[in-house]
Formats: sequence, C-alpha cells, structure tokens
Amino acid sequence: MFVLSWAPWSFAAYYSYQRAMELCSNLFALLGLLGPFFAALIMTWSSGSRDLKHDFKERLVDLRLIRPGYVPVILLLTPFALFLSTWLSVGVGRSADQFRFSGGFATMLPLILVAPTFEELGWRGYGMDSLRAKFGMMKATLLFGFLWAMWHVPLFFIDRSYQHGLWNSSPIYVANFFISILPAAILMNWVYYKNNRSIVAAILFHMALDATAEAFRTEKFTKCIWTGVLLLISILVIAGNRSFFFEEKKPERGLWMVGGFG
Repeated sequence: MFVLSWAPWSFAAYYSYQRAMELCSNLFALLGLLGPFFAALIMTWSSGSRDLKHDFKERLVDLRLIRPGYVPVILLLTPFALFLSTWLSVGVGRSADQFRFSGGFATMLPLILVAPTFEELGWRGYGMDSLRAKFGMMKATLLFGFLWAMWHVPLFFIDRSYQHGLWNSSPIYVANFFISILPAAILMNWVYYKNNRSIVAAILFHMALDATAEAFRTEKFTKCIWTGVLLLISILVIAGNRSFFFEEKKPERGLWMVGGFG
C-alpha cells in the first residue's frame, strides 16, 4: 500500500519544484491518494473469497448500517471541537478572525470530497479490519495510527502542500500534525465500528474532519489546541467503551480469510 502512494508522491515532489510541471505534480499527487483504495481492491479481489467481496460492497452501499443516533456525532463532533479550541485560543489573545470562513475553502472542496473517499475505501474497506482481526481493537488502532501517520510523510516534500508549509514553519507544528492523527484514528474507528462497519460513515466523518480544518481561518497554534481537545474526547470515548477497545482478538465477518495489510 505504501508503495502505491509513495511512488507517485515521489514524482509529485520532484515535479512540484518545476513550475512548468505543476500539472504533472498535481496528477501524481492525486494518484498517490488512490493508493489505499487500490491496495484494498487488490487484497479483496485477489483473495478469491465471495464473502469478502460481498462484505466490501455491502458496507459501501448499504446506508442502513449507519445508526441515526450517530449522525450528529459523525457530522458535528470535529466542528464542535474546533469551535471550542478557537474559543480557548481567542481567550488567550489570539485573533478572533479565526471564527471567519476561509476564502480558499471553495478551491479545497474537491480535494476534501475526493481524498477522504479514496482513503477510507482503503483504510476501512480492508486495512483496519485486517489489523483488528490480528491484534484486537486497541492495538490495531494504535498501529493503524502509526501507519497512517507514516503514510503522509512524502507529502512534506511536495512544494506548496499543507504539510510542506508546516515543515517550513515550525517543528512544533510538524509534531502536532503527527500527534493529531492518533485521536483522529481512535474516533474514526469508533464511528466506523459503532455504525456496523459502514464505510460511508467513515468517509463522512473523515470529510467533516478535513472540511473543518479548511473551512475557517484557524491558526496553527489553535490547531495544536484542537489536537488536545480531540485527544481528550478520544480518552473519554475509550473510557466509556472499555470493553470495545480492549477486546480480545475477534475477526470481523469474512476477515479470518485475509492476510496482512501494509
């Protein structure tokens, strides 16, 4: 899976420093985003298991898997956390302009729709279930968080990418980016499994997370607070679902037939 993303992102990084090749850089960057999805397709369809293929399709198209009571959580949890973080940030003297909408949000909207979709088709379509079947929920979530963080590394070398901007600003903000992936992984998996392994639920939560990060004029300082708030929410979620997160290894339906992911 890493090769399917890192290889095109290496070309994207190379071409990103050549202004006449910006289109090529963007195309390779987009191709890299498809890596998790391609990996899930390869692993699922090469398994030869009809049950596994049917399971993937069902979790992708059956909206009845989403529990209505979780819809506000899916759509509003991350915006609420950012609003609280911004309020705290303004309270210590940062700009109140952070509550204003970002002027560049519209240009980012296609990426906000595309990136979470293809990521979650891979992460939740195959990857997380495979890890959970081997390690149990908590260990799998921590391992997934680490792998997800490492998957992003090449983006720091692509000129004009968000991650490259962090690299040029402060090591603290780079560290915060990687730390923020842990609560995101915990909350994403909680939403995914509490909604009967609905891939759509994971996609919507991921979209809400990315949209929230781009919709407002949020300072990098505030995003550090946001990470802390999401970590606190994650701890509360784990505390309230101890039997769920600290289960014994338990393969999900169809996953006892699959191999590893990575």
